[in-house]
Amino acid sequence: MPEPTPDTTPRTRRAPKGEKRREELLDAALGMFSIKGYAGASIAGIAEHVGISVAGVLHHFPNKVSLLMAVLTRRDEINQRASDAVQTEPTLDGFIEGLQQINRSNATAPGVIRAFSILNAESLVDSHPAWEWYQSRYQTIHGRMRARLDHLVAAGEVRGDVDLDATITHVLAMMDGLQLQWLRFPEKVDLISRFESFMAQVKREIKA
Repeated sequence: MPEPTPDTTPRTRRAPKGEKRREELLDAALGMFSIKGYAGASIAGIAEHVGISVAGVLHHFPNKVSLLMAVLTRRDEINQRASDAVQTEPTLDGFIEGLQQINRSNATAPGVIRAFSILNAESLVDSHPAWEWYQSRYQTIHGRMRARLDHLVAAGEVRGDVDLDATITHVLAMMDGLQLQWLRFPEKVDLISRFESFMAQVKREIKA
């Protein structure tokens, strides 16, 4: 058997330095947005927190808008992976467990949820840089949930007379509203148990 050469020796892939720096910037931006919101945060402040120059930040993100979009997109990707990991079967229980897993993930990251909620409120003004992102996000989530519920109706797991759009609206409203109460009164509001109690009620109401 020939000796391994530099071209054939197995290698362990390591994250490039630039990728690590990008993650550091996203973490710093998230923290800044959670305290100051989008308008109050600055590229200079984020650069100082990470210990690099403003030009160093702009090398990875050409402006504050692109940094904001990257922060928001990364969080949604994390939540989607958490949901997909438990929705291995197209069942009502799997659908509910996927939503509960997202909520459990959120419960471990109050700073993330604070930033997300602040930016969500700020972006209700259509001139805000995140306006379109949040509009598209809610429409995408609603469409994804509607497709899954339509499948469950066809499979006989959800009743055919259920107002699916109203159900989705109620679930999303509960998730967003409960997070706000949890952030304000963390010692009084149990984010996980309150949401899972609500989802148990939803299941009883829509189950075939």
